[in-house]
Amino acid sequence: MFRGKLFPCVPLADLNPSELEIVRDCLRASVEGPFFPDWEFFTLFGLTRDELKQILAFWPNLNEADKSVMLAINNSFNNLIGYPHGMHDSWSEFVPVSAKELHRIFVKWRGASIQNYVDGMM
Repeated sequence: MFRGKLFPCVPLADLNPSELEIVRDCLRASVEGPFFPDWEFFTLFGLTRDELKQILAFWPNLNEADKSVMLAINNSFNNLIGYPHGMHDSWSEFVPVSAKELHRIFVKWRGASIQNYVDGMM
């Protein structure tokens, strides 16, 4: 079930090149990183790891009208920032910015304030 907006107010094309790379990095971190266990992945993302991997394979030619693309992007941001993955030592291997900067980009993309993990859910 979706909570909040289904689509962002800001199209990906409105993000600057470095912010776009961070979106890609979040998708890759979610698919390839140690942050989310397989047994819980679908519950956290609303997608399987393979579905998210297929979305990443189409980067940067994503269909932003596709609900799965929006889930992949949103839940990658939200779970990297708010899920208690305990993998902060691995963070910089996948995400080249701080959690604070990641949150800033997430808020810009969503077009709304996100105060906590639940606010960021879709």
